[in-house]
Amino acid sequence: MTIPKTVPPTPPKKGLEGIPEGLPPEEVERLQKLQSKLTDFILHILQAFLRTGYYTPDHPESIKAKEGLYQQFKNLFEREDELAFLARDDQEQKEVLIEGILPEPQRLSRMMMRGMGDLYIPKFVTYLERKDLISLTMKSRMDQTEFTQFIDLMSDPSFLDTHRKEDKDRFITALYHRSISNISFVFNEEMVLAPDREMPWRARVTLSRMKKELKMIPFFQKMSGQELQVIRKRLLEDALRPLRSHDLIYSVVQNSDLASTPESREEIIEDVLVTFLPSMYIVGTSKVFLREHLNLKKLQKRDTFEQKSDRLVKKFLVRLKGVGTQDAENLLEEFFRNQLINLEDLTPALRDKILLEKLTDKFLKYTEQFYQQLDQAKDKEKFVTIASSFVKILPELIRRDRYAEVFQIIDTLKQHFHKKMMWALLAGQVLEEVGKGPVPVMLEEKFFTAKKEVRAAIIPIFAALEVGSIPHLLNILKKSQDQWVRKNACEALIQIGGVAAVHLLKELEQQQTSVETTCDILRVLGEIKSEQWKAPLIKILKKHVTHEHPKLKEQALHTFCLIGGKEGEEIFLSSLSDKSLEVQKRAIWCLGMVKSTRGAEKMVEILKQIPNTPSPQTEQLETQIYSALGLTGNLTIEGRTTEQILIEILEKRGMKQWMGLFQKNPLSEMALETICTALGKIGTERSIKILGKVEKSCEDALLPKIKEALRKIQDRVNLSKA
Repeated sequence: MTIPKTVPPTPPKKGLEGIPEGLPPEEVERLQKLQSKLTDFILHILQAFLRTGYYTPDHPESIKAKEGLYQQFKNLFEREDELAFLARDDQEQKEVLIEGILPEPQRLSRMMMRGMGDLYIPKFVTYLERKDLISLTMKSRMDQTEFTQFIDLMSDPSFLDTHRKEDKDRFITALYHRSISNISFVFNEEMVLAPDREMPWRARVTLSRMKKELKMIPFFQKMSGQELQVIRKRLLEDALRPLRSHDLIYSVVQNSDLASTPESREEIIEDVLVTFLPSMYIVGTSKVFLREHLNLKKLQKRDTFEQKSDRLVKKFLVRLKGVGTQDAENLLEEFFRNQLINLEDLTPALRDKILLEKLTDKFLKYTEQFYQQLDQAKDKEKFVTIASSFVKILPELIRRDRYAEVFQIIDTLKQHFHKKMMWALLAGQVLEEVGKGPVPVMLEEKFFTAKKEVRAAIIPIFAALEVGSIPHLLNILKKSQDQWVRKNACEALIQIGGVAAVHLLKELEQQQTSVETTCDILRVLGEIKSEQWKAPLIKILKKHVTHEHPKLKEQALHTFCLIGGKEGEEIFLSSLSDKSLEVQKRAIWCLGMVKSTRGAEKMVEILKQIPNTPSPQTEQLETQIYSALGLTGNLTIEGRTTEQILIEILEKRGMKQWMGLFQKNPLSEMALETICTALGKIGTERSIKILGKVEKSCEDALLPKIKEALRKIQDRVNLSKA
């Protein structure tokens, strides 16, 4: 058998042959089972083809070979499909390709075990060669009677050789008389060669099959034109169905003139192929078509091949518009960007997108003119028109990361609203529309994934949107695991201010947020300091200061201090005995902030209890106390001022060169630094002397802090003497 030498198809990357990579495990498992069933069926049908040739159809050995074969065949198909055998030369060897059933073609030599393959494949190749067959296809529509008749015919010794024309005619007549219609085959002499065209061998086989079967249409003389159209459609669909490669499908469509007949002209075939191409292949095939079409246009040959490609543009366009996926939309846009189709050819959604891009480009080019038109609008309709154009372009500006322009638009509308300009009410309505539309949603999506610079640009936009942005900022707090993202969201809520408080309080009252989110909300409310919502917030805080989670207790204390001040003194004092070190430290800070005398007294008691060899935990506590004492002011505690107490500690534990090896419980570097800072806040001339001594003995790293403390004390002394 002579097989034409053509450009071999590039095999797709696969794991197991016939099963593409990247599929879900359950799909791989399904295909593996199907592959096993297919291999088993092929073995049995080859045995039927080859063995029954030695016997009559009713011989026991022939019947045995066919038992259960039809059911095996039907079990292979989950939908209307085909099983095809294709004979070809593969790297100087005869090979049979199995096509259909599985997503990718398979080599028979790869399907069968080595010994079995060595036995049956050469016999099967010889069998196909004697019949002069390049391809043989079995359609899933076969019923059992037709299937059995087909097996009997293929194993009939009188039809073993069909090289001569009269033998082929006799074989075809036998098919007709036995009502075997659900098979398709291509003889070697029926191959469409077209040596001047480079195309995959598999595409030539498909085109040959199409041409052969379309030639049969004139024999259906008693059928109406409508019925003939149905037959033509079915024949072409059947021929195209086994092809799984977008490149192959494109090649068949582009070379469909090779399959044309007087009754089925080229354009008719094109229409059918593109119109009835399965949806799963339309986008991929259209991508291949676009690539090849643009290459053709670059050549500028203006030949029939290019003319055909020009015709196909509109046909692929119609199919793509009906797909309705984002990939299809993106591809349509590529067609438009390459000036292959017009604006009116696009889907309404894509047309709107293109027009929006043009409007946005115009705005960026003539920004000031847009704002002037808004400011100078003399009638309601004009203002609404311009304001609506702003609303339209906001999402596109966000997509382009033009946050400065987004903020400017919103801020301009706010100015019209707050300054009670001519169309203030309309401006307010437009702002409300923006807050309820896609803008805050898009900003939220950007906020989650953007870099800190982008988040910094979005924060003022969120703040400008006020109420419209609050649900989205809360969503960020709830969903983000990134502390910096949540921190930036908190900043936006703080900038919104009192307007946000009611929404945040409602969120707290529902008690459905995580500890992390609740802490963020409390942090924001503490910074907002809304007098209007102070009372309900304090009520909530009193519940949270006894919460089991230390982090939440700590934040509740912090917020209580910021908004309640001295009102929380008792709570702060009681929290000094909490088992959590961080809660204790926060309580100490709070007592310092509200300048609590009782708190200071308690702190001094704690200092007395610190052992001579403090732990890292007690060192932290001690340092926090020194910082808090600096916040309280120079109070009198047990007959001594805070300043005196701190100086005594310095003298006993902070002068290394005085005590040397005999010094007990020396201050840590952090504690020493904190005492110096505290004295800088509350110290008098007495502190100058001791700090001067510390300065001479301390590490270089501490010197800036001591000098800063001395400067502050000296400034106060000079001021008091002035």
